[in-house]
Amino acid sequence: MLSPLTRRNLQLSYGYAACSFLGITTLWVIFLQQRGLSLVAIGLCESVFHLTSFLSEVPSGVIADRFGYRSVLISSRLMAIGHAIIMLTAHSLGWFLLAFVLQAWAYNLQSGTLAAAQYDILVAADATRSYPHVTTVLNTTIEIADTVGVVLAGWLLGHHLIWTYWIYLVAALMAVLLTAGLKIPAVIAPTESRPGLQQITVAAWHVLQTQPRLRALILFDAVFSAVSTTYYYYFQTVMTARHFTIPKITTILVIGLAVNVAAIQLTPWLQAHFAQRRLLIGLCGGLTIALLGSIQFSTQLANQRLSGDQRATSAIRAATVQLL
Repeated sequence: MLSPLTRRNLQLSYGYAACSFLGITTLWVIFLQQRGLSLVAIGLCESVFHLTSFLSEVPSGVIADRFGYRSVLISSRLMAIGHAIIMLTAHSLGWFLLAFVLQAWAYNLQSGTLAAAQYDILVAADATRSYPHVTTVLNTTIEIADTVGVVLAGWLLGHHLIWTYWIYLVAALMAVLLTAGLKIPAVIAPTESRPGLQQITVAAWHVLQTQPRLRALILFDAVFSAVSTTYYYYFQTVMTARHFTIPKITTILVIGLAVNVAAIQLTPWLQAHFAQRRLLIGLCGGLTIALLGSIQFSTQLANQRLSGDQRATSAIRAATVQLL
């Protein structure tokens, strides 16, 4: 039985997750297009985000150890607020690039920090047996918040997409207030015994060298995530280029999130009934089918938009090539 303080801390952490992972800015690619950025510039913004995130992942963990989870979680949302302000006011590529640097830091500072904070809360209450349940609730909260944000973003897609960043800013402020009420116990080691950045880097490198299976899984995750992310964001451009209606775009995104929630719930069952290699092959197969299906879908839409004369001309050209 969890104590009232532990339950309160967990509820505040769930509230923080709901505010932080609100998917209201899911359509940021379309937003940047509306602000006049080309696909090349948008891709550069995405690249800056991932490069900054890659370089900051380990240092952000060290910062969490040095200054505590609550301070880091608050700092994450302050970075998110800075990102939102720049997205609302910027008119040049340089400022947008800075916005994505701040967004990467916001992501890094909360990446794993919230789950670690929840675990320490349970450790202090001698209730670590509840951690699987807490993790499930946390992930479900994140997915629900993401879905609600996508629906709101789709509703605002017309000419009011700028409001998504105002909502994002308000949600970040609410997350700061919720985090300020967290009472996270100090269960970590004294400062003198905490590993530094160099020690962490050396230890991580040693693990990668001595565990080839883990190294292969990390590499697989990196490649798979890169392809999936690129597909997910640039499919927004395909939908707008093909003049999808707002309800269609929202429905597609919500269906994707629903599948994601179902996959989270099915993961323990899949791991218990299928070998790891088979699951990875299945993931690759599913992604390949999605990519090929999108290409075919785009081609069919393009053909449907051809007028009767254009189709006739294309047929004549094809017949002429065959005769030659």
